[in-house]
Amino acid sequence: MTSWTWLGDHLAVDFANTVREVGGAMVDLIPTVDDFTGWLGEEAQRLPQLEELSEDGLRDLRQLRDSILSLLHAATAGGELPAPAVTLVNDAVFKAATTRTLIGVGQTQAVPACSDPVMALRGMLAAAAIDLLAREDLANLALCRAPGCGQFFHRARPNQRWCSPGCGNRARVDRHRHRQARPAGQEP
Repeated sequence: MTSWTWLGDHLAVDFANTVREVGGAMVDLIPTVDDFTGWLGEEAQRLPQLEELSEDGLRDLRQLRDSILSLLHAATAGGELPAPAVTLVNDAVFKAATTRTLIGVGQTQAVPACSDPVMALRGMLAAAAIDLLAREDLANLALCRAPGCGQFFHRARPNQRWCSPGCGNRARVDRHRHRQARPAGQEP
């Protein structure tokens, strides 16, 4: 069972972060319908809950997540957005007939018009990714390079390298451990 303690960032970031680095490999944190339902329950303030989700629906949601991940990786690296991922995200918004409504100063909400709950959810998540990638402060989005993390976060300051103090501590301990393992006199 995953503890979703890091949730609360932009919705697209929270969705993308359902993948985590473990032992140098990326691990899916929503591999089963129950895992996805647990994540969705933690996002209940921002997303509608599903009464039922099939394995095919979960596969489609993970495919959307993977496309959003590739878009965020490209954007944070300053590269071109991969066309297949752009197409998949745009299609999810179009198929759900997702529109934006204003809910406050600087705050909008995705509202899908389709009646299929999974398609509507995909449209809302895709719209969140579009909103994030279109923001002027996208430069504040970063990928945590601490060992065992690999998650996206918004920097609070320009030189922030890790998503949390815990990741910073892990990175410093890892760096220290590698320095100690080096033979005497060897340059880094």
